[in-house]
Amino acid sequence: MQGVALITGGASGIGAATAEAFISKGVRRLVLIDINQDSLDTFSQSLKAKDNGDKLDILAVQCDVTDEDAVKGVIDQAVQKFGRIDYAVNSAGITNKSKVGQYKTADWNRVINVNQNGVFYCMREELAQMEKQDFLPCQGAIVNVCSINSFVAAKLNAAYVSSKHAIVGLTKTCAIDYASHGIRCNGIAPGYIETPITLSPQNIEVLRKSTQPERTPQGRPGIPEEIADVIVFLCSEGASFVNGAIWEVDGGFLTL
Repeated sequence: MQGVALITGGASGIGAATAEAFISKGVRRLVLIDINQDSLDTFSQSLKAKDNGDKLDILAVQCDVTDEDAVKGVIDQAVQKFGRIDYAVNSAGITNKSKVGQYKTADWNRVINVNQNGVFYCMREELAQMEKQDFLPCQGAIVNVCSINSFVAAKLNAAYVSSKHAIVGLTKTCAIDYASHGIRCNGIAPGYIETPITLSPQNIEVLRKSTQPERTPQGRPGIPEEIADVIVFLCSEGASFVNGAIWEVDGGFLTL
């Protein structure tokens, strides 16, 4: 694969694994966006340390995706450096658990702003750039990281579930609106994956219970690399006729 790949939430978890997957397929120009500057610095330095003279060029930018002006600034910075954006992966996301009756407005808005509005802000700038740049076959693809909770509810997760349902609608609508421009928009719906969030003390027991065979037929959690490989495939020429799809990568969770 050639071209420029942009990844939000790109310093850890699925985003970081996706960056490595792009590199393994030949992409040498990356834009990594994350709210955590220290994690960005550490991860980008680790990628460069593993570079074997392949001229890996990384633009790592701290950005809060809920700030639409900051998002526009990052996209402008990426285009100024690399000239274009060919692949965009929107993986930044958070959660906050509460019953709706006890939800604080600020907590609700924070989840919606990151998971839903943040994806909109990013897609708006990504699509505007892709639409005006020279067309290259299979180089105009967006993948949004959705969730199994884009399709089923989860206890105490009303804001997260609502936001992930919304991203499915956004992804499918953009797939229709931009297909004539040669731009494909798809989503991926991971199941229970070992990430810094799911492995945290407050979530580890949920991960353990949810990946038992009676909940996840494969009987284990996934790892970020298993999600990243599918994301990069959806951006590749091999998926040139895949558009408006939400691929479930969940060990069979949604089949039960």
